[in-house]
Amino acid sequence: MKVIKGNLQLMKKINCSLILNMLLREGSLSRAEITQRSKLSATTVSSLVDELIHQGLIVEVGEKSSPGAGRRGIALEVSRDKGYIISISLGNNRFSGALVNFRNEIVCEYTQQVCKGNDQVLHFLKSTVYHLLESGVVKDEQEVKGIAVATPGIIDENGETIVMSTLLKINNLEVKKMLRREFDYPVIVVNDVKAAAFAEYYSGKRRSDNLAFLSLDDGIGMGLIIDGKVYNGYKGVAGEIGHIFVEPEGQLCNCGQIGCIETILTESAILLKAQNLACRQNAEKIPQSFDELLAMYDKGEALAEEVLERTCFLFVHTLLSVVISFISPEVVVLYGWINQSEKFMNALKTRLLQFPFAIPFDESRLVQATFGEKNFIIGASTIMLHKVFEDYL
Repeated sequence: MKVIKGNLQLMKKINCSLILNMLLREGSLSRAEITQRSKLSATTVSSLVDELIHQGLIVEVGEKSSPGAGRRGIALEVSRDKGYIISISLGNNRFSGALVNFRNEIVCEYTQQVCKGNDQVLHFLKSTVYHLLESGVVKDEQEVKGIAVATPGIIDENGETIVMSTLLKINNLEVKKMLRREFDYPVIVVNDVKAAAFAEYYSGKRRSDNLAFLSLDDGIGMGLIIDGKVYNGYKGVAGEIGHIFVEPEGQLCNCGQIGCIETILTESAILLKAQNLACRQNAEKIPQSFDELLAMYDKGEALAEEVLERTCFLFVHTLLSVVISFISPEVVVLYGWINQSEKFMNALKTRLLQFPFAIPFDESRLVQATFGEKNFIIGASTIMLHKVFEDYL
């Protein structure tokens, strides 16, 4: 009988976790919709929902249309104030930390300039946790259910250590071990672009079980969702594409190699090409920033068009065509400077439509990132909330 009771308790826990994750992902569902999607019986769903309401984990928020002839059910949502995640992003351009509620909404945020090196990064992580705990939002430290850190670079397979981040000059920083010495919370460490890819899969505006997330700013990275799971590859280095060789006569990369993808698609590399071209042509106007260059392109100025049309050609033929042909993601999500110019996006779509893929390219497969500059914060918090709800608190 004890074994049966144990199995029943386990099934109850699994089903409660299923309902919590379903509501986290969908935002709002009625009991009838949960029954339909979960394939659980209406009686089971009703009982579990009542228990979750009693625990304060979900709330009823009014009527909503339900399956059936004109029936209306009560909408259910995850409770906002039952708990929080501390989500931290070690970004290329800034560091940020946020308190995120159980609805995956940012309720408090803290930002700082980028720092580098193991000691400085660890100091930022610790000070950010203290800052958020003392922000006045958290009334009881037990309300915090976990810390999630998103960072560029290579993460160990257990999600505990930043093995290497060239950009942040980090080597073997044991984030989980160091944070657990001061804070009694679960800790996960995730690659930032992979976290953003998971957020797009889980709650983005164009969800798919097969998705590629491409980030282009001061570095180049890719996150892959294959068959509904983050693809990490051997030792977690899948998606580290910035130093793939693509241009024999290209620029010198900071890695020491000539013609890496980063030397043709990052803001700094594109700006440098434009400035060099302007000098060779004795141009009256030399762009001093990437934003200025992009504005010149949007206005149709010849120098900027020459540089960015070449960039568009290389982007399609050295990266996008390979990703789309080799992996065949249903959705390609783009993040970074590329989303700042509608003209460039239209040129990119035109080239993709002309490319001889095995099946014609549908431009609706190409979308902008859902969460903008919050991609990595929301990505990390989504993974931690998913884990918290999987473990059913």
